[in-house]
Amino acid sequence: MNLRALSNFLCVTETGSLKAAANLVHIAQPALTRQIALLEEEFGAPLFLRHHRGVTLTEAGERLREHAERILAEVSKTRVAMSKATEKPSGTVSLGLPTAMRYVLSSAVISTYHKAYPEVQLKVHEAFVHVIEELLQTRQLDVAILFDGAKKPDHFDVTPLVSEDLYLAGPRSAGLSLNASVPIRDLAEVPMILISRRNEMRLVLERAVMACGRKLHSFLEVDGQPLTHDLVKQGVGYMVTPYCAVQAEIDAGELSGAPIRGLKMTWALGVNGARAHAPAVRELIALIRQAVDDRVSDGRWRAVKPRGRAAVSQLQSAKGRVGG
Repeated sequence: MNLRALSNFLCVTETGSLKAAANLVHIAQPALTRQIALLEEEFGAPLFLRHHRGVTLTEAGERLREHAERILAEVSKTRVAMSKATEKPSGTVSLGLPTAMRYVLSSAVISTYHKAYPEVQLKVHEAFVHVIEELLQTRQLDVAILFDGAKKPDHFDVTPLVSEDLYLAGPRSAGLSLNASVPIRDLAEVPMILISRRNEMRLVLERAVMACGRKLHSFLEVDGQPLTHDLVKQGVGYMVTPYCAVQAEIDAGELSGAPIRGLKMTWALGVNGARAHAPAVRELIALIRQAVDDRVSDGRWRAVKPRGRAAVSQLQSAKGRVGG
């Protein structure tokens, strides 16, 4: 069924004449006659009775007229709605943000987006990446930041955002230095507070240590970032984390940290393919990408690299000061 043919059909019903209708819609009368014939063939019934004064509707034609008017009215409403949607973002958008990005990105992105698009209802889920992955699987998110290479559903498109070193973070008294990396094998020498094995970073860490013939000394598993940070500050143990998660606390002198030699990770942006072209989603994606670029370029999100000669082993002295 052709929408133009339906519209032309209604024009014929209003004018009562094929010739008059053809003039109004600016097509040749034989072409219009052919359109009506195709509709009659499609619906299996004559739509008009022809007479010397023009045409009148049959009973089937009357029924089609009622439906055609409703169909074309809905099409018109849809066009208006789509036009408004492309002009100004609106509706609801769900965003998944890792807890690690709380200080370096999350609050700035949310506040900026809300100020720019107050008519959009933004639903934010802040959680560990493995929780965000589970929300992706159940289609509860439109946009999410997660580890590159993490499991994702087929309907999500994932592209890299930025790479950074993984860091060993300990209490201030541990004296870890940003300028001297620690070897992966030495991670087995300190008491480690780990997150769930559902988390890709935990798995990467365990595999890296095992490849060195060692095993992590995990005495505590905590699925809560604020609590883990508090425990590390108190000297209960150490944690492995992206630098963005501890940058503010290291700068403030509340924690000490050092890059782990050869251990990096990449953050990626995941987008629900079915929602990628919605104006509200499209603007959120652009804002996240711009915010990441700005923070990396101006140093607010520092990917600190070891400089000079790495310490022989900071952990040899640091491990004795846990709890101090």
